[in-house]
Amino acid sequence: MLLTNSVGIAGYGDYTFLVSVIEGVYYFLFSGSIKINTFYLSIPSLKLTHFKKTYIIYYAVPTFVAILGALTVAKGVYGFISTIILIAYFLAYDRSSIFFSRGCQWQALLGEYVVGRLAMLSSLMVCLKIGGINGLVLLTLYGIQFLAMLVWFIPFGKNLKPGEEEVEVPLKKIWNFQQSDIAYAFVNYSPTILQYIFGGAFSAGFIGIIVLVKKFLNFISGPMAKIFLPEFSRLYLAGKKEEIRRSYLMIVRIQMLFISTIGAALIGFPHLILRLFSAELLPYVGTFTTVAACLLMIAGIGPVTGLLQMTGQEWLCSKNQWISIVVMIVVWVVLGKYPLFAVYGLCAQTIAEGIFKYYSVCKWFDGPVIPVHSYIIMWMPVALECVLVEALNLKYSFVALLASMALVGIWNLFFTLNDPLVKDAIAESLRKLRR
Repeated sequence: MLLTNSVGIAGYGDYTFLVSVIEGVYYFLFSGSIKINTFYLSIPSLKLTHFKKTYIIYYAVPTFVAILGALTVAKGVYGFISTIILIAYFLAYDRSSIFFSRGCQWQALLGEYVVGRLAMLSSLMVCLKIGGINGLVLLTLYGIQFLAMLVWFIPFGKNLKPGEEEVEVPLKKIWNFQQSDIAYAFVNYSPTILQYIFGGAFSAGFIGIIVLVKKFLNFISGPMAKIFLPEFSRLYLAGKKEEIRRSYLMIVRIQMLFISTIGAALIGFPHLILRLFSAELLPYVGTFTTVAACLLMIAGIGPVTGLLQMTGQEWLCSKNQWISIVVMIVVWVVLGKYPLFAVYGLCAQTIAEGIFKYYSVCKWFDGPVIPVHSYIIMWMPVALECVLVEALNLKYSFVALLASMALVGIWNLFFTLNDPLVKDAIAESLRKLRR
């Protein structure tokens, strides 16, 4: 919102295009090694020293050098800085994934979700105050968050538990993880890049806000999923399928506490939300509401991708993603003449992947993992809120927005607290506090 109100939607479109290129290249080429960390290092006795050295020397360094040369020739100083940010991105998330895997979740959560973002936000506010904002400054500020993460992790390195048994990672395992992230990169970053190329900076700025909603939902659900990914791996290797089911359902209920609360804002008050970004976006309220509803409904099915990847089914995860990508491309071709063709394609892909994901997880658990009545209970207050907002013409009321979010959050809080695992976790935390 600071950016869109300072540089406009078109200026934000220029910025989000560069960010999409950097993050897209990361997920296209490098992020598979992060999941290798999560999969293997969740076992305390294992280590990946040989794999990491080989991966960095023979793959990462030559690839970074090639990217540095290509982007510098193509984009000059923008290309050079983008490559440096890409390297910092890789190193920061590699370190964070090791902390998650070795049981140092709080250090990883704070570094990845708080420290880095606060460093970027505070730097941005300083630059806005002194009036020194341009494209190069914005790109540099984006990279500051990853440097802040790396600095944050340094003093906590001694808490990491070293393993004793070296693991040989098969190339197939690397490819399976990377293949899934290639699909992820295609889904999350190609719409913005294509919209920028064929529709211009303003339309890229709008789809950038759509993608921002998707990232915000990932920001809500991501920490919980990342904490439990090593747990999924341990339970799977121990053959405890029923415990995985109970943990998965608990995660869904906790995530829905936040997802439905955000849904109360995005679906109930889209006019107010878009006006906070820019009044220029008000003509696109209908499109925004439709896409936001799809993203929210699919986010509510839980961490399917993480579950499949941590239980030896990376191929199924990739299959679901690529089928949905084909659906997205078909929609692009059919609706290519429309100004927001990439937005419609992203919406279709989200729906298709969500259907495949839900079918896959239900098949793995040999039945519905999330009872239908649970979904109805969790989404019912949001549906009721939408009806009341429209009937009482409160779509621009900030007070009504805050009240709606509070009421929906309280409703789902009581529902979440009924989960036995949540009760046990709270009771254990209280016992530790008393001790």
